[in-house]
Amino acid sequence: MRVVVWALLALLALTVLPVVVLVFAGLIRRFQIAWRRRELQRMGFVGSSPAARETRSIWPRLGVGLAGLAALIIAMLLLPGGPLGRTLASTVVSSLPAPTHAPVIPAGANPGSEHPASEEPATAHGAGSSPASPVSSGSPSSAASQAADGGGDAGAPSTVSALPTSATAIQLEWASVNGAASYHVERSTDNVNWKPVSTGGKQTRYTDRKLLPGTTYYYRVAALVNGDDVYRSDVVSATTVGTAAPVLLSATGSGTTVDLTWSDVDGESGYQIERSPDGTNGWSTIGTQGIGVTSYTDTGLAAATTYYYRVVALTSDGGSSVPSNALSATTDAGVPPTSAPNAAQSDALTGP
Repeated sequence: MRVVVWALLALLALTVLPVVVLVFAGLIRRFQIAWRRRELQRMGFVGSSPAARETRSIWPRLGVGLAGLAALIIAMLLLPGGPLGRTLASTVVSSLPAPTHAPVIPAGANPGSEHPASEEPATAHGAGSSPASPVSSGSPSSAASQAADGGGDAGAPSTVSALPTSATAIQLEWASVNGAASYHVERSTDNVNWKPVSTGGKQTRYTDRKLLPGTTYYYRVAALVNGDDVYRSDVVSATTVGTAAPVLLSATGSGTTVDLTWSDVDGESGYQIERSPDGTNGWSTIGTQGIGVTSYTDTGLAAATTYYYRVVALTSDGGSSVPSNALSATTDAGVPPTSAPNAAQSDALTGP
């Protein structure tokens, strides 16, 4: 119905406006003729006036045009919801800012965390930053006020702390949020790209493990409130204890043994020696050495075989450094393994 009314108004406008224009044009023309007539009379020229019946008054036409124009304006003002109003309303609505919070997209938790139900695969000896997940777009960072029970009102987790507990672990704690269904921990190495490392838990403590030693990590905690609203805390940072990786200096094969030497690392509590058949997969621990010991001999190996080695520095709190560089060594051909049974057999054969 409204469309029909506006269509009729448009038709009225197309009819009235030309009439108004013609009336005003005729009025102006009549004023010009009258002025010229007075000028001619002043100069002595006298002409015959048309008969009254031959002249037509312009005032009725002017009145009709003005009445039609007034009716058109009044109709446009009184009718609500016109196309122009709807256009302006849609423009205002579309210009309103969008909500600044977005739900956290669940992802796997950091390996070795305190939440085994939400673990994700990760490479050994640390995890670096990754491209920002969809939750890294803007989020509210309003701090939650503390309630009497120690928890904050519905909003962002407050009093977030991050403390390194070893060369490869950082522990986070925060105040609970009233009404929070779960918490999500996000990590970054540059405070720009964020990666979820723990999702879906209700605990207010989380230990991020298998990190790189001597590295600064950034964290923020998001509270999921009312099932869909996400409020993120302020960003905190912590640096893991800086235990450097040793440098494997040499790996020398001789007979069925391989001799290894490496550089000493300050602050270590010992070393762990690892071996692999191809230098990429299958790394296994074959022995350990104490504080300050920087050599190891791997015995009982197969002849004419290449082995790959690396060394990891251990810390007193149970942590470890990243692995050293890998070196390979090849045992000699045609030499039996120098294991204890072989040695006893050789003694028996050469004895008196």
